Amino acid sequence: MNKIAITQSASQQALWFLAVGASAALVHFLILISVVNFTTVSPAWANVVAFLIAFIVSFFGHFYLTFSQSNSSTDKHSSNNDDYDCNNGSNDDYIKNRRTSVNKAPSSWRHSLPILLKWFASSLLGFIANQSLFVLGLSWFGERYYIIIWLVVTGVITVMTFALGKLWAFKS
Repeated sequence: MNKIAITQSASQQALWFLAVGASAALVHFLILISVVNFTTVSPAWANVVAFLIAFIVSFFGHFYLTFSQSNSSTDKHSSNNDDYDCNNGSNDDYIKNRRTSVNKAPSSWRHSLPILLKWFASSLLGFIANQSLFVLGLSWFGERYYIIIWLVVTGVITVMTFALGKLWAFKS
C-alpha cells in the first residue's frame, strides 16, 4: 500500500472513530440526562447506566466501521474483489466495502468474541477513568455542574480509548 493510501485510510479511520464516538457519546449523554431528570438516581449512578447502553453503540460502530479494515485486512487483500482496490479505492468503494463487511459479520461472531472482550476491557478502563474524574469533579464543583463536568471528562478520556482500540482491542 502506498503512503497516500495509508494516510487516506488513517484519515478515514479517524473520521469513523469520531463519528462513532460522537454517536456513542450522544447516546451516553442523553441517557445520563434522562435518568437524572426523570428518576431519583444520582448523576454518578446514572453515568454507569448510560455507559453500559452507550457501550453497545460504541462496540458495533467501531467493529463495523472504524476498525473493520484492520479486522478483515487479510480478507480484503487476499480476495478477488473487483469492487475494491486496496491501493486505489475511492471513498465510494470504501463505503461499499464497509457494507459488504457488515453483511459477512454473522459468520465471524465466533472470531469476534476476543475483540468484543478486549474492547469491553478498553471501554471499561476508559469508563473507570471517566467515572473517577466525573465523581471527583462532582465532589469539587457540585452536582449542579454535572453536564459541564461530564463533557470535559469525556473529552479527556476519548484519546485514551482511541489508542486502546487501535493499538490493542481491534488490532489484527
